[in-house]
Amino acid sequence: MKPNHDKVPVTEFTPGRSYRIAMHGDPLYTAVVTKFHGGCWATVRVEQAATDEFARVYTPGMEFDIKVANYEFEVL
Repeated sequence: MKPNHDKVPVTEFTPGRSYRIAMHGDPLYTAVVTKFHGGCWATVRVEQAATDEFARVYTPGMEFDIKVANYEFEVL
């Protein structure tokens, strides 16, 4: 069963802009959005892990897709 969530408008998540990305209020990393066309998915490139604990998981330059609705974002 698919989760029910709102799609994110393309005007709210801008490629080329840096964001602090968190899940459930816990900061994970800062990243640049490299691709987003509106909807559910975006490609991000990690700039820096939020903590030393996450540095083993999120390394600078790492690029991957995220389901936007699962995260919180703060423009940097």
